[in-house]
Amino acid sequence: MRIGIVVDSACDLPREFLDRHDVVVMPITLRIGENLIEDQRDPGATQNFYATHLDRKSEDFAESIPYSPTQIEMLFLERLVIDYDYVFCLTITATRSPIFTHAMQASRAILNRYKPIRRALGMTERFGLAVLSTRNLFTGQAVPVAEAVRLIRLGGTPSEIGMRLQHLIEHTHTYLVPADLFHIYKRASRKGDTSIGWGSYTLGSWLDVKPILYCNRDVTSTVDKVRGFETGVEKIFSLAAQRLLAGLEAPSVCISYGGEPVAVTRLPGYRQLAKEAEDNGVSLLISPMSKTAAVNVGPGALSLAFAAKQSMH
Repeated sequence: MRIGIVVDSACDLPREFLDRHDVVVMPITLRIGENLIEDQRDPGATQNFYATHLDRKSEDFAESIPYSPTQIEMLFLERLVIDYDYVFCLTITATRSPIFTHAMQASRAILNRYKPIRRALGMTERFGLAVLSTRNLFTGQAVPVAEAVRLIRLGGTPSEIGMRLQHLIEHTHTYLVPADLFHIYKRASRKGDTSIGWGSYTLGSWLDVKPILYCNRDVTSTVDKVRGFETGVEKIFSLAAQRLLAGLEAPSVCISYGGEPVAVTRLPGYRQLAKEAEDNGVSLLISPMSKTAAVNVGPGALSLAFAAKQSMH
C-alpha cells in the first residue's frame, strides 16, 4: 500500500527531509503590510526573507492565507488520490489556523469524488484519508510528521500509524525562545496567544528578559523567563538532553531557527544535546524556521520539540 503525508508549510522540517520522503507541502501565503510572500519551505527563499528583513517592525499588520478547502480538494483529486492509496494530512494546531478546518471540509468532497478518477486509470478504487491536527506549532508539528515517515518506512498499516500518531500528538512538547518580543506581543496575541502581556513585553524589552514559551495540546504558555536569548536556548537544549536520557516516545528531536540553521550548532548546550542524541540513536532534525512562524514569533527565534510522557520543565 502506498501511504503519503501532506503538511502545511508551517511544519518545521528540513527541505531535504521532506523531499527525500516525498512529504507534500501545502504552501501558505503571507500578507505583511502591503506585501504578499509565499511560504513553500524553500530554503533559499526563506533565508532571503530573513537576510533582507522583509518583515519589519513597522509592519504591525500581518496575516497568513492558507489553502482553501477547494485548493486542498484539487491537490488531492489531481495528484494525491493517484499517487497514493492512503494519505495522512497533518496540520498546525486548529486554534491558530483554519488549515485543519479547511482540510476536514475538503476531505468530505475528496472521499465522494475520488473513485471515478482511480477507476479511469485502472487502479483499485479504494482510497483512504486521515486529517489530524497536530495540536501544536512549528517543530511540534514536525515531530509526529517525522514519526509518520519512520512508521511508513517500517511497513506500518494506516490504522497502526493513525493510532500511534494520535498518541504521539498528545505527548509532543514544544519550546520556543524568541529573539525579540515585538512579533509575539503585536501579532501572535491576535491569534489567541496570551503568553506575553504588555507588562512582560515592556520589561522584557528593557532588561533583555526572554520568555520560554511552551505548547502542548493546543495551549501555549510561558514556563520560564531568563536573561538573554542564549541563556534560554541553553536551558531548553539541556532540558531536551535530560528528557532524551529519560526516554522519548519517538526517536527524533526537531529544532528550527529563524536564520541560518548552521548557527544552531554554535549555540550553548547544542554540543551536549547532539552527543546524547548520537549516543541514544535519536535524530536531530534542524531546519530554518518557516516564514509563517517568523511573522508570528519574530526572526531569530529558536524552537525545539520532542515527544515524551512528561515535559520535565
